[in-house]
Order: sequence, then structure tokens, then C-alpha cells
Amino acid sequence: MDAAAKWLGQTYPLLAGVWIRYLIPTVLLGGYLIAKKGRHFAHAARPKIQIARGITLVTSTAFFWLALANLPLVEAAVVSFVCPTIVVLLSSFVLNERPARAHWIALVLGFVGVLIALRPGLTHTGIGAFAALASATFYATYIVLTRKVAGEVDALPLLFHSNAVGALLLTVASPAFFQLPQGLEWPLLIGIGTFGLFGHWCMIRAYALATATALAPFMYVQLAFSTFWGWLVFNRLPDSFTLVGVAFILAGGFVALRYERGRAASVASATPE
Repeated sequence: MDAAAKWLGQTYPLLAGVWIRYLIPTVLLGGYLIAKKGRHFAHAARPKIQIARGITLVTSTAFFWLALANLPLVEAAVVSFVCPTIVVLLSSFVLNERPARAHWIALVLGFVGVLIALRPGLTHTGIGAFAALASATFYATYIVLTRKVAGEVDALPLLFHSNAVGALLLTVASPAFFQLPQGLEWPLLIGIGTFGLFGHWCMIRAYALATATALAPFMYVQLAFSTFWGWLVFNRLPDSFTLVGVAFILAGGFVALRYERGRAASVASATPE
């Protein structure tokens, strides 16, 4: 999706692409839910939070596509690795969760890694670095808001709302930026929207079948794919600064992961058989 969005951004308006990216999942998932649940398909608790979830998600996507337009693919993707540590920081304020020392270490290492990889104002345009960090912050906010309502509504309505709010907001504004796709833009836009829906659904299924601690290492596979597509499509490989930044981010992630696994093991050993 990231590689397709970066390629598309060379010829197609950013907001128009984001609009179609959310419109396709809304139509596909909305049709499925209507057939499955009838006219009450979109009912969900706490509508204000559902609206906020949709706004933060579509804003995160718009900022990330802006980052893709101004940064190499790998550098833009690096920011996703710092998102979990931003979640820890926001959770302490929004969910009253008390981060452990390991979480704060991971947060600091992650931000240092992002600054090294993006080096804003030095080799990359400032707008790209700002957009990448803004995208991570808005997406972290979306995750925290999702946590607040995750136990109150089924996963598919949650997924529908997060897409539908963004699609509705951009539909209202679409006359100002819409442009009819041409040639290769059609399959790219359809592919981005479809992959966005099924990719998010796979993520929801994964977290229903395994713990977040067990799944965390798989996030780093994204770096390998971003490197591959960056090389294959754009003939770009990460430089030494990017690799050092990634090393800091990985170190922070593994500090938090080791702490969580140790805590899970302690809970398991203390639980009667």
C-alpha cells in the first residue's frame, strides 16, 4: 500500500487518493454488514469516540501520504515503528495506564531513532519529517481511542466506522480536489482501498487469536518489505543514517517487548493450574 501510494502521489492529488482509499472499504464493508445485520448494521456505542477515531485515522493517512511524497519509502515507513511508544505516552494520560520504566526507555530510543533516520532540516525537506511524525501521533491517538471502545462493540462495526467517517468527511470536500483517475491510477487506487480493508481485517483477526506481545515482532517485517519495494520500484536503498535510526527504534521495541514477555511469564507462573 505504501509503495502504491508513493507511486500514485507522483500524478494524482493526495486528498483525492485518500478519499478513494477510504471510500472503497466503506462501500465494501458497509454492503457486507447491511446484508449480515440489516438496517442496524452500523450501531456502536459512544458515537463521539467513533467519530474521533475516524478523524484521527484519516488525518494520519493524509499526513503519511504527504510524508511519502517528500521522503524515500523506507524513511517514511520507519516512523511506524515509533507509533507504539507514542501509544504508551498517550495511554498514560487518556487511559490512566502507568507506563513502566522500560516503556519510557523505548519511547526515548524510538524518538532518537526517528530523528536520526529522518534528520529533519538536513537531508530531507522539513515537511516530510513533520508529516511523518504527525502521522504517527494521529495513528497512536486512533489506537488509544480504539482501546477505549474495543470491548463494547464488534470488530467489524469498529472497522466500518473508522473508514466511513473519513470517507464522509472527504466526500463533502471532494468537489474541491477530485480528479478522475487515468490509466494505471485506477488499479492502484482500487488496490490500495481493497488492501487497506483486508489488511486491517487481518490485523483484527490476528489480535483476536494471539497476544499483542506475541505479535509485536512481526511489525518489523514491514521494514523488509519497505526496503524491497523502495529498491524495486524507486531504486532506493536505506542509507547509513536510516539504518542507525532503525537500530535505535528496534532497540526500543525489544526493550518493551522483553519487559512485556517477562511480565506475562510472571503472571502465568503465579496463576494456579
